[in-house]
Amino acid sequence: MKELSSMEKFLFEESHWFNPEVVEVLKSTTFVMPNWKWAFLALAIAVGLLIRPVLHLILKSLKKHNPITKKYPNTFWAYFLRTETDRPMAWILVILLWFAAGDAAELTGKFATYYEHFMRGLIAIFIIRLVYYLVDAACSVMADYTSKTSSTFDDQLVPFASKALKILVVVMGFLIVLQSFGLNVMSLLAGLGLGGLALALAAQDTAANLFGSITILFDRPFQVGDWVKIKDMEGTVEEIGFRSTRVRTFYNSLITIPNAMMAKETVDNMGVRPARRVRQVLGLVYETAPETIEAFCDRVRYYIRSDEKVIADTVTVHFNNYNASSLDVLVNFHLKVYTGPEELEHQQRIFIEILKIAADMKVSFAYPTQTVYSQVTTVK
Repeated sequence: MKELSSMEKFLFEESHWFNPEVVEVLKSTTFVMPNWKWAFLALAIAVGLLIRPVLHLILKSLKKHNPITKKYPNTFWAYFLRTETDRPMAWILVILLWFAAGDAAELTGKFATYYEHFMRGLIAIFIIRLVYYLVDAACSVMADYTSKTSSTFDDQLVPFASKALKILVVVMGFLIVLQSFGLNVMSLLAGLGLGGLALALAAQDTAANLFGSITILFDRPFQVGDWVKIKDMEGTVEEIGFRSTRVRTFYNSLITIPNAMMAKETVDNMGVRPARRVRQVLGLVYETAPETIEAFCDRVRYYIRSDEKVIADTVTVHFNNYNASSLDVLVNFHLKVYTGPEELEHQQRIFIEILKIAADMKVSFAYPTQTVYSQVTTVK
């Protein structure tokens, strides 16, 4: 006679919860194991699903009133607790309950193996999610630290490292989950080696972009925030990713450029100029007196040199050309500014002042004109 398990003794001999007819139904076998085990597992799963929202709310409340996040807001644990850790932690507690239920039911045979693999796979998924949040918190701490340093290299390295670590966590986590479900990951990887050549050929563009991003990261032809020109594309670098670099144009669209192209093309980095040149030709009418031209040039030159953003040694304001319909005055100088908007703002201010000087001195600007002489012949 088969010996009863401890759970069966408790349910059917030590307790008097069920009458003999119900006991007979519960002891009968359906789908490889007794009905009472199916009922017990169903009850455990239902209880787990019911208490999960309660556990979620409790953990969320504990996080909200945690003194660490308030007293030390920029620490690793503060960043970690600000992520959605309460959801996976609630699920982990529920899955542990289901593990315990399976143990109490004393599952046997292949079903016990499948049940254990399934529960391990589920708990691995949520643990990997917690590890993902840990990486996110660590990268936030690193970003805070690098923002205080004078070097800009580490500012670019942190987002790159963050993405690399997150991808590593996801890939390794996927393999661990497969292993938890009972699959032989090493055999699977060995089998994939047969198609490695085809995969390498298909992924050569991706590999080129990855090496391009590494080249950009270490060679540093530009960095986030720089104004760059690549071929016919121009704008401000917003993000340097694994596959591509995103450039925000001056008409506010977003261009995604593969890093392989960025690494091999000529990049004109306008953002690292120590100064930005402004060059303009002012055309005066031919009726302007020489003394007026000379005084106008002196006054404009004096004003431009007095601007704090202008490099005084680079200022050139001289009458330099007889044009077809104007006397040309060359205005050339360099501004000590670092962004496009700042450059345009100072350039506008100087140009408007030049207009005011011209109006004050009654100097007129020329525009293309043409004089046509006609001769009328009278025939007698």
